[in-house]
Amino acid sequence: MRDFWLGVAPEHRVGLLCLMASPLLLVQLRRWRAAAFEERWCSGLLGTLAIVHLGLPLWFGSVLSAGLFGWLAVRCLTGRSWRVQTGFLVTAQLLLFVAASGVQAATPDQVGLTVAVLELALLSISCRRALARVGTVALVFVFGTAMWVVSIAGHDHDGVDRIQAGTVQRPAGPPPTAVERAAARDLAAQVRASTARYASLAVAEADGYHATGPRTGTQVHFEHKGHQNDGRVLDPAAPEQLVYAVRDDRARLLGVVFQVPVAGAAGPAIGGADTRWHAHDVCVSLLPPGFGVVSPFGSCPGLAFATTMPEMIHVWVVDPPGGPYAEHLDDAWVNALP
Repeated sequence: MRDFWLGVAPEHRVGLLCLMASPLLLVQLRRWRAAAFEERWCSGLLGTLAIVHLGLPLWFGSVLSAGLFGWLAVRCLTGRSWRVQTGFLVTAQLLLFVAASGVQAATPDQVGLTVAVLELALLSISCRRALARVGTVALVFVFGTAMWVVSIAGHDHDGVDRIQAGTVQRPAGPPPTAVERAAARDLAAQVRASTARYASLAVAEADGYHATGPRTGTQVHFEHKGHQNDGRVLDPAAPEQLVYAVRDDRARLLGVVFQVPVAGAAGPAIGGADTRWHAHDVCVSLLPPGFGVVSPFGSCPGLAFATTMPEMIHVWVVDPPGGPYAEHLDDAWVNALP
């Protein structure tokens, strides 16, 4: 569960539990189950938001917002007016979320954005007039644009950077010292020497490395399960993964992947800024198939949450542009290798 929690901002974890519990609480209400379709939907959304806000930080209005959403849920369920009040409340909440995210008082993670989606859905339901619906569309556009700008500009340079396309990377920090540069060169040389025997893919497979997916491609990863929890980190003689370019039954060793055993643990950056570790976010969902890839915009689909995997670092043995610790290899460059 530790890696699951990493995908959720700490200040939103109680809110996530409240979000998960809200449907279980609502179905216990006999009057809610007996309500008409529209009243059930509006009061259900309002009730869910009331429960969730009890677990959100104080800047969200927390108790006050929970009370207002709960009050509107009761009004909707009892047939009294609720639309106008809901419009004002939701608009205020969304603007507050954008403002707080802009000054980094809030984190636009999966929980915060899920709450925002629920509020936008509620705002759409509450609008009857055509002009109000146009205003709702405009608000959705403004809110989405603002969250996009915040996600681009709001990287945390004191902790980890949550990069687009689901990559989480340690900050670069100050330039490496002479000692760190020497350590990085030594590690690259040791990896090249230790993995020379794996120029043959057959030898690697005999030693226990197995493909994690399709066996052909420009960067095929072969992992060794026994090395992932052997207590050794950054051991040139026992990398957790090997990376090959495999095509036409010909395999070319490109490099290795070192990985820490536990999500959240920082890899040893022996070369300072020259050896930056990174992790990947994946989407976990209760719906089939149960997992997926974070979108190019760093988000997960509805009813899914981002989970951060353990940190890793590549060390290349083929002298790519950018050096042995380049973040990635260009496929065209790999295909041009002899």
